[in-house]
Amino acid sequence: MGEDTRMIDISVIMPVFNSEKYLKEALDSLLEQTFQRFEIICVDDGSIDGSLEILASYSEMDERIRVIMQEHTGAAAARNAGFLHAQGEYVIFLDADDIFGKEMLAKIVQKAKKTKADVILFGAKRYDDRTKEVIYTPWYLKRELLPDKEVFSRKDMDGRVLELTIPSPWTKAFRKQFLVKENLFFQDLPNSNDIYFAMLSLAIAEKITAMKEDLLWYRVFREGSIQDVKDHAPICFLQAYEAVYNELLRRKIYDEVSVGFCNQVISGCVFSLNSVHSEKARWKIIEALSSERFLRLHVLECQKENICEPEKVSMLKGLPYALEVHKKLRKMRIPAQETLIKSATSFTDKKVTVIIPIYNTEPYLKDCMDSILGQTLKDLEIICIDDGSDDQSLQILCEYAGKDDRITVYHQENCGQAVARNKGVKKASGEYVYFMDSDDVLQVDALENLYQRCREEQLDALYFDASVFYENEEIKKQHSQFEGSYSRKGSYPRQCAGLEMFMKMVMLKEYRVIPGIQFFRRDFLEREEILFQSGVVHEDNDFTFRAMLLAKRAGYMKEAYFKRRIRSESTVTEEVNFAHVYGYFKGFLNMLNFVKEKDYPEDVLNVLNITIYNMLENAKKKYADLPDEEKYAAMGLEGIDKLIFRTLVADDAEMYARYHQIDRKLQRTYAEKSEINRTLQITYGEKYDRGLEIKRLKKELASIKTSRSYKLARIIGYPVRFLRRVKKKVRGEM
Repeated sequence: MGEDTRMIDISVIMPVFNSEKYLKEALDSLLEQTFQRFEIICVDDGSIDGSLEILASYSEMDERIRVIMQEHTGAAAARNAGFLHAQGEYVIFLDADDIFGKEMLAKIVQKAKKTKADVILFGAKRYDDRTKEVIYTPWYLKRELLPDKEVFSRKDMDGRVLELTIPSPWTKAFRKQFLVKENLFFQDLPNSNDIYFAMLSLAIAEKITAMKEDLLWYRVFREGSIQDVKDHAPICFLQAYEAVYNELLRRKIYDEVSVGFCNQVISGCVFSLNSVHSEKARWKIIEALSSERFLRLHVLECQKENICEPEKVSMLKGLPYALEVHKKLRKMRIPAQETLIKSATSFTDKKVTVIIPIYNTEPYLKDCMDSILGQTLKDLEIICIDDGSDDQSLQILCEYAGKDDRITVYHQENCGQAVARNKGVKKASGEYVYFMDSDDVLQVDALENLYQRCREEQLDALYFDASVFYENEEIKKQHSQFEGSYSRKGSYPRQCAGLEMFMKMVMLKEYRVIPGIQFFRRDFLEREEILFQSGVVHEDNDFTFRAMLLAKRAGYMKEAYFKRRIRSESTVTEEVNFAHVYGYFKGFLNMLNFVKEKDYPEDVLNVLNITIYNMLENAKKKYADLPDEEKYAAMGLEGIDKLIFRTLVADDAEMYARYHQIDRKLQRTYAEKSEINRTLQITYGEKYDRGLEIKRLKKELASIKTSRSYKLARIIGYPVRFLRRVKKKVRGEM
């Protein structure tokens, strides 16, 4: 008797939207199934190509194909509509652009009938629509995680059931009544609408079974796929994961699936970030994954031993660093607006303009201001720019400005001391300019002596030395390397070209870049357009390099006029972060570009290269030492900077880190080898000593055997030994 084809064991539900190019191949591969008791419910989601005509012709050709039409509302609504019309005991949700093995439905139904499972899992391969290549994809079903049971549930999976397969419906079939009972439907989202449905079904099901075969080919890289629309609604995936998390908590089963949930979310978030095309969508995702909203899922708190892909965790933890860099770079494009708080009222000729950027230096600011106001040179203009301090620094400045009419005070949003110094130069009216740091002090006669020397010799730039003092003894112990580092020992020309001064200082390893030990003619800085690089730390490297090479007349004074305070929470003592790396990197680029525009002799270029590439080496070494998550701050870079940084810093830094990792392993190996050798030496020594002892005892025994007393004892004891042998022999015969 033939098979009853009127019975429906499984319903195939297929949403269709503008799939004309692939639809026939998908339907043909279903109609060629060796199993016949199925129906195909095609839900046309408002297609505007020839898809509906193809569906109509196929439904006329085969009564098992039913067509439902709806306005374009998305794949989720189409799947839900199809499910409501399904008549099969089992349902499977397939895509209209995929290809299905001829025995797919037969194997699914056979396994389902045998196990009475709620969810049936199977594998799949990828089909690249561009290259027509079939790609093995074991992560679609992680067979190595399957328990040694034909039927299992979350309780058999040590929390990892959600890791078994990707959160897509087409690697699964479902018992219809199970879905109805649990009220499982697809979320109404533009994309990622299958995450909730697929993950919840696995978490809830009491009976899951799996087939290790790959039963379909999932088409990728086709035009107009759902992946292409993610750019328009990029964070739907996060909304889906939130819904899963909340439902797991509501059902009180989260702890039973938490490991798999964390790994699935971690992997899915990184995939979503990497699969969008537009920068706008990318940064929306990064903002979402850097927010408290994402942190409330607690996936980054998963124990390290349970994390499958720790590098992805590092990446997710690194996104806030990338976002911070991105926002800072965007902010730099908007000119910072300063507010005049107090204007100087002194109208005498200004011999020197002192420019002081201030940011949260309340404990040190009075010392700084007193050292400037107490200078023996009185014809000063003092421009103080508060860079968005949130302590009492601005109030202190206003107090001083109220007492001294040479002081002008500005306030701006925090933009960095480079921006503040540049603004100070533009507003300066003094003949010479000096950059003072607000936590340091200056010797009382410094400005007068510097000014007189520059006037006498018509210098563009004058360099001098500094001494250091420490905030406390603890800081001194931690940073003793600064002791004497700003006091030059070499002999320098009283006056020469800046390039000559630079060459000699570099060769003697006494080239220093802090602005506090430099004094400039204002019109020299303006004429040569020498400014500090905005938005970076270590901005003084590029500034000093350019100024020194461009100065036609430079001088040096061997006096430590500048007193530098070494304290906590300053640029030179704070823990290295990505800002330091980026500062060295930008300094390298700016200095390199500057030299490229000039024509220097070969011997000069060799010295310049030493300084320039030291900046790059600093960037690479400090990047290599960053925590793994902070290295992802480089994702926040833009344009050509991003490409160059990746090539020159990040890739080389990784090589540098691997080299040192291997070197450390070798050092440990050498240490272990030395320890083993020491142990062996001890062992060999003990063996040698025991050998000597044995030889000594043998020699002593030999001497005893040849002695008269030993021979006499042997003669006396002979009768006793003879009687013992006789008794032993008699016992043996008995």
